[in-house]
Amino acid sequence: MDPVGSSGLLKLVPYFQRGGFDCRVPDYGLITAIETHIANPLLWRALLPYIEPGDLYVGHSNGCAIGYDLVLNGARPAGLVLINAALRRDITLPAGMWADCYYNAGDDATVAASAAVRLGLVDKVWGEMGHAGPVSDNPLITGIDCGNPGCYAAVLPPVSGHSAIFEPGRVEDWAPYIYARAKVNLHLT
Repeated sequence: MDPVGSSGLLKLVPYFQRGGFDCRVPDYGLITAIETHIANPLLWRALLPYIEPGDLYVGHSNGCAIGYDLVLNGARPAGLVLINAALRRDITLPAGMWADCYYNAGDDATVAASAAVRLGLVDKVWGEMGHAGPVSDNPLITGIDCGNPGCYAAVLPPVSGHSAIFEPGRVEDWAPYIYARAKVNLHLT
């Protein structure tokens, strides 16, 4: 899930489709941060009937908050791919559910999200995961620092910024990596 006008997640779709995934990318339009307090509950309620056990949920920014709201309200995808999540860092997941959390220190947008939560202006699950990664003892929740990718794969270019992973020259390397990790986590190898 990604706002209209942002083609970020759409750049990942071909990689997942080639792997046999049936990809659905709902277009929920542009939602300002303050509107998430009202819009996100409407969105997760509309999407909940369509999320099936075994699905993979891929989100960017506020789409990650919507995905987590779905999980908190009973959705049971097999796993989550959270890219620069406007989401709190201390998420918990139901037993057996996994999450790959892609973040980088240059994501200043999610730092602002954390401040907005403290002021009660946005969806209560918002936070700075996209900037600082997850904080969890759950081994199924993996933080992947895109600003320092050398510890994962030497060929991945570092990224810095809220949507930098989707930029030309980066997405061509990161998309196959994101897909490959999801495939392994879903035990499809």
